Amino acid sequence: MKFKIIISRLLVMLLTISIIAAIPINKVHADAYKVVTLGADLTDQQKEEMLKYFNVNRNEVNLLEVNRDEEVKYLGGVASEKEIGTKSISCSYVEPTNKGGLNISTNNIYWVSESMIRNALITAGIQNANVKAAAPFKVSGTAALTGILKGFENSSGGKKIDENKKKTANEELVVTGKLGEKIGQDQAANLINDAKKEVVKEKPKTDEEIEKIVSGVTQNYSNKLTDEDIKNITELMKKINSLNLDFQQIKDQLNDVTKQLKGTLTSSEAQGFFNSILNAIKSFFAKIFG
Repeated sequence: MKFKIIISRLLVMLLTISIIAAIPINKVHADAYKVVTLGADLTDQQKEEMLKYFNVNRNEVNLLEVNRDEEVKYLGGVASEKEIGTKSISCSYVEPTNKGGLNISTNNIYWVSESMIRNALITAGIQNANVKAAAPFKVSGTAALTGILKGFENSSGGKKIDENKKKTANEELVVTGKLGEKIGQDQAANLINDAKKEVVKEKPKTDEEIEKIVSGVTQNYSNKLTDEDIKNITELMKKINSLNLDFQQIKDQLNDVTKQLKGTLTSSEAQGFFNSILNAIKSFFAKIFG
């Protein structure tokens, strides 16, 4: 009799557990895995606008602010006062994922491109995530990467990112941005990605070897780059080399950047070619019928 009672209680317990397991879990904390960083100098209204743009509720995400002091910490000595600006405006949305690579988008950011952010995140050791950098009006976007990296560290299960990686990633963004002013953002991102790929793969032992790699990569841009530009790229590559990044671990990411940029650059070149033909045709008929 006692045995039957024990069996009955066990069956009731198992049934209860199975019912509980079948009940959908309340998703109140599900979005806590997502992080939104807001520029500290935005007005309350602008902050609400950015939350609306990111399509999140402030109670559903880990909400942080990024101030100018944090920007200066990572960009001071690399970016000028003008490039950093006097206020922190740009915002970010960070959603770490388990697969899918880095999906980056920007809005109202003119000095920092998607490719630049992707390159910098690879340097920082980020592999998979959905990331958005945006602002309520046009800004350079120098606060974006600082906010994005802060977002990763404060996401659910987020880990502290090595300070050298963070500083180097921010410097990479600035160096690429300055090059972008001369040769175009995509060309600049492609140049830095190619140089980084060679440095991480070859692991040069001396500064001379790094200089040789940079010289080889930049020769196609030498007519537009100054000695100062090449020096800045070289110094950046020295810092990237010191991070001891694992080429086997990030080579697919680096190659993906190359493929994406190749497609973008080819499209731009084709567009420019057809525009030149169209302008020539317009000029031809203008002379005939003018």
